[in-house]
Amino acid sequence: MTFRDPRMLLSFAGAVVIIAAVFAVLRVRRTPGRVHAGVVIGAVLFGTGWAISGGCPAIPIAQLAGGYLPALVTIAGVVVGTRLCRWASGRYFRLDRGSCGL
Repeated sequence: MTFRDPRMLLSFAGAVVIIAAVFAVLRVRRTPGRVHAGVVIGAVLFGTGWAISGGCPAIPIAQLAGGYLPALVTIAGVVVGTRLCRWASGRYFRLDRGSCGL
């Protein structure tokens, strides 16, 4: 099913082009600083979870509102994953949390 329908790819590409243009017009510049390991690990975990579940983490909330009870499993997974990340970060990784407030 990948790339059979390019609408999603074109939507994301369009969003990138629009935000790049807005940043250029507003002269938004990235603040100097380093990316700490917590951002990299968090991005990998988030992307992996998104790929496994096959959708945006907000979708189960809409599904639940529509009466689709299996969405509770996904919501429970998000909650458990967040708690597990907080526990593992404090116990094993001791990563700089930055402004995330984890």
